Amino acid sequence: MQAIATSSVNAIDVNLPAEEGDPAADARLFRRCLGQYGTGIAIITGESDGRRAAVTVNSFSSVSLDPPLILWSIARTSRSFPIFTGGGRFAVNILSSQQMDVSRHFSSKIEDKFADSAWSPGAYGTPLIDGCLAHLECETHSLVEGGDHVIVIGLVKRASRFEGTPLLFSQGQYSIAESHPETSPTPEASGAMPDTTSEGTIVSQIFEVHNLLSSVFDEHRRAEGVDISVARVLACLYDADGLKADQLAAATYLGQRDTEDAVAELSRRSLLTNTGGSLSLTPAGRQVREAIKRRWQDFQQAQIAGIPEADLKSTIRTLSKLIDQNKTMQ
Repeated sequence: MQAIATSSVNAIDVNLPAEEGDPAADARLFRRCLGQYGTGIAIITGESDGRRAAVTVNSFSSVSLDPPLILWSIARTSRSFPIFTGGGRFAVNILSSQQMDVSRHFSSKIEDKFADSAWSPGAYGTPLIDGCLAHLECETHSLVEGGDHVIVIGLVKRASRFEGTPLLFSQGQYSIAESHPETSPTPEASGAMPDTTSEGTIVSQIFEVHNLLSSVFDEHRRAEGVDISVARVLACLYDADGLKADQLAAATYLGQRDTEDAVAELSRRSLLTNTGGSLSLTPAGRQVREAIKRRWQDFQQAQIAGIPEADLKSTIRTLSKLIDQNKTMQ
């Protein structure tokens, strides 16, 4: 039987998939399907013969409580592969919602990722990253063959937990956890009242409104035939033509792999050209970006309609201060 070709369908028809095909023939489709499963983010750190290594993963998972076993997987092509498969110990650093910059840093191609990072040696000498939600210090229990990856199973020897909320990754973007309205009790029912102080709500509300607006606007992106990752790459190259792939990954906050997927999709649709590693939009690509931009401008106007001008100006001043103070920290 002939394989079903990967295709897009009308987004409002929930009975049909947005795309489908053979994952062996379309690795990017497989990645996008896996991206529908939201995960936490962890940085695996290790040291062997005086060499330190770190990789950012979302393949981390628990295996057993008795004995306490966890697993994660590492690509055979990773520069850190010999350290993690040849060393006897490693640590799992589970990131908090405040560590998006840490995730990006350890996902980069920087040679010494520890040089500009806050960390300290754990009980067994393995590097532990500051500010995480949890540290699991492990010794390698076993290695399992897994195609182009090797699955590392670790025996947890020491565990540390800290207060906070996790950093998540879903559908090609960073996210934060929010309680589901159908399962979470109201503050009154749970006996707890929400923190209404400015320091207790402003940053979390910024995250929440960003995720909500992005989710609502997604139907407009789909109407132009793109997802959020592709839309970010379009927007970035529209404003800064000729970027390299690593520059684009940093500018879009997508990470290297998702940026590569978006670039491949745009190239396939003749919306982007790659000349000696410099990426540029074709005229058709610029037209798609302009169409999304017009939709975004209309969307913004609809969202702020009815909000008093004084409230809007106050919010803009606050957000501008947050942007400025964080730009100076980069």
